[in-house]
Amino acid sequence: MNTTSPRRVLLTNDDGPDSAFFKTWVPAIKEITGWETFVCLPAAPESFVSKSIAKGPIRVTKVEEGVVHVAGPPATCVNIALHNLELEDVDLIISGPNVGHNVGWSSVMSSGTVGAAMEGALAGKLGIALSFPFFNGWENWTQDDIDSAVQVAGKVVADLWWDRQQGVEVYNVNVPLGFKGKNGQRLEPKILRTTVDRASYSSLYRESETKPGSYVWAPKGLRVFQTDDAELLQGGDVHAIKHGNVSVTPLYAHFEEHRC
Repeated sequence: MNTTSPRRVLLTNDDGPDSAFFKTWVPAIKEITGWETFVCLPAAPESFVSKSIAKGPIRVTKVEEGVVHVAGPPATCVNIALHNLELEDVDLIISGPNVGHNVGWSSVMSSGTVGAAMEGALAGKLGIALSFPFFNGWENWTQDDIDSAVQVAGKVVADLWWDRQQGVEVYNVNVPLGFKGKNGQRLEPKILRTTVDRASYSSLYRESETKPGSYVWAPKGLRVFQTDDAELLQGGDVHAIKHGNVSVTPLYAHFEEHRC
């Protein structure tokens, strides 16, 4: 086991600076680990863009010491931070926490959160993509839900750094947000090593009601919430979070599962 702390950790996301999850995460991960961090994230939400790279010109704004915003997608943030902002001492990229899940192949391959971690892996850095799946509807979470998920995520991230597997380039981590049992009590999640379910989405668009012939963004629910357990991959990431557990999936940087 490598017991050396990362020299510096790059924090980014795909939901932009207004994410309540990210605002809670940044001070918490510093407190939990004591690691030195640098924040480089999109100036506005850049979700569902995979590993998109902007060609520019790209505006980079220094918000404060150790925090910059980039007018571009998450992978672009990582590339600029590592190669243009002289952050050669970064050993670990943590992307997220994403608002919502990133499980199943369609989400993993489409996620800007995962894309940023993949970009870091291409530069030889360990990448962790972190997401908080929610189960009670959009914004039906409390600060307590966020705080609890952040504490679990902080421990998972720290443990992954200390105990990382040989050859793993990216860990895709999903920590259920506010998951409760049938009696309404918050459940302590198990931390499970998983594979990626073949879950996919259907249509992501609908025809505009005001502009016939044009289509607007209207993604439908994914298998995470629709599929019976019998149809889910046992040991897969979808099954894990549907039962309120933390899913940790080791990946290569070319969208292939890491096989032990």
